[in-house]
Amino acid sequence: MISTKWLQGGNLEEVLKIRTAVFENELNFEREYIYDDYDSFGKNVLLYDSGKAAGTGRLIFKDGKYLIDKICVLKEFRKNAYGELIIRMLVRKAVDMGAEKTYAYIDNTLRNLFEKIGFIVDSEAGEKLIMIKYGDVGGHCGK
Repeated sequence: MISTKWLQGGNLEEVLKIRTAVFENELNFEREYIYDDYDSFGKNVLLYDSGKAAGTGRLIFKDGKYLIDKICVLKEFRKNAYGELIIRMLVRKAVDMGAEKTYAYIDNTLRNLFEKIGFIVDSEAGEKLIMIKYGDVGGHCGK
């Protein structure tokens, strides 16, 4: 059974465990990427599969923009469309907070996933993309 919860500031232990497993241990990102000052007020969604924390993502308000980042799903839970569900939930949260546009700064490898949800490329910087989604998400989450 899939369940989710929202976290803001406070106890982000499960969120940080997932980020560490994916970003630091698997993708070899610098430790500084795991946690930053935006975690004290960003809105994190935590997705559970049968009671086990499986994935997370964050919505922050930065430089006047609603920005999605730190999307990650543990390896054993991939291929279940959990990343898509997390992104859709973050966009919906941004819209609920008044966003007309939601941004994502992502690696080019995630382009297809974000395009599937309705994001378009705003600009490119090497292997990094700034993508933008106008309005809310529609449809459904699926494989």
